[in-house]
Amino acid sequence: MSTPVHDTSVGGEGGFAVSPVVHRAAQVAAGAGLGVLVLGLVQSPERTLSSLLTSGFYFLCLGLGGAVFLALNAVANAGWFTVFKRIPEAFASYVPWGAVTMLALLPFASKLWPWARPGVMETDHLLHQKAAFLNVPFFAIRMGVMLAVWVGFTWLLRRISARQDTERTEALTRRHVKVSAVFLVLFALTFCLAAFDWLMSLEPHWFSTIYALYNFAGLLSSSVCAITVAAILLHRAGALPQLNSSHLHDLGKLMFAFATLWAYLWFSQFLLIWYANIPEETVYFVARMHGGWEVPFYVNIALNWALPFLLLLPRPAKKNPTHLLRVAAVLLVGRWLDLQLMVAPAHQPDGLALGVHELAAFVGVGALFLLAVTRAVRTTRMLPVGDPYLVESLHHHT
Repeated sequence: MSTPVHDTSVGGEGGFAVSPVVHRAAQVAAGAGLGVLVLGLVQSPERTLSSLLTSGFYFLCLGLGGAVFLALNAVANAGWFTVFKRIPEAFASYVPWGAVTMLALLPFASKLWPWARPGVMETDHLLHQKAAFLNVPFFAIRMGVMLAVWVGFTWLLRRISARQDTERTEALTRRHVKVSAVFLVLFALTFCLAAFDWLMSLEPHWFSTIYALYNFAGLLSSSVCAITVAAILLHRAGALPQLNSSHLHDLGKLMFAFATLWAYLWFSQFLLIWYANIPEETVYFVARMHGGWEVPFYVNIALNWALPFLLLLPRPAKKNPTHLLRVAAVLLVGRWLDLQLMVAPAHQPDGLALGVHELAAFVGVGALFLLAVTRAVRTTRMLPVGDPYLVESLHHHT
């Protein structure tokens, strides 16, 4: 177990000066992408909303993954990551923006979720049995409560961390651990519910008890990859000179572990449904293993597990920043494809279509994510000088 030791010898005033060009480009991309989405709501509402749900959930998971990464390390009393802890904190600053992208879907619920369409409950016996849960008012309340919990706790975790730079008390550190523990419990419950509500109910006749855990594995895998990419890029830009190969090695091990966890849960879900061979369960995979979705279905397995598993097996691979960037890029693309396979077939049964709607959603929401993260990086001291585990992290070695 790590022993907290305060240190005042390491400075680092202010945040990192992100290039104004990057900031302006992100603003233009966000405006253009969201503008195209507004037009898409008129021309092709179902496809546009499907794309917005995919990209909105993708980037919201990156923000939430940053908060979960912080909380898990806090309750584990870990200090190895402290040098770059401002990165997952910056990711967590996006959660309020991500909440807005999800709330924007509510006025169009009947276009996106089949159970929300007028009159469907009266004509569909199975949906009629689920009407007490799957109805728009209760759905909206659940979404609002879940998003409020996430926004509140991510704000609180970042606020406590910022206060550590000036107050540097043991009581504040203990409070951070307690808040992290409560957040993890509430997040586990609310994220499972969100996965069922927002994604699985797109095909309300189908169900899987592993679905939420499977999505949680995807969140962990993609967020660690994004943290790794940001850490390497900031280190190369001179913002994180304290980052060393041991930090990268541990991030590489987490990428490897979470990719394997994703594969384990994917296979567990697939095997149980395939072996039972119950029509109302197999329909989900039948739609994705034939026709236009067949190739993306198998590419998804390669991107999210097979390639990363092979590429990250050697120990030196986990310490090579260029190699880690490439593998992280593969996994991040794989996570988007995985979500696309969960969302799009409900409205695009003929196969994966990549066009202006998908591009606009990804670029627009991605630019919002970049704006939130770069703002946090600009306005926050990159090195958490008041964190009691900073000394341990500075001398971290594996």
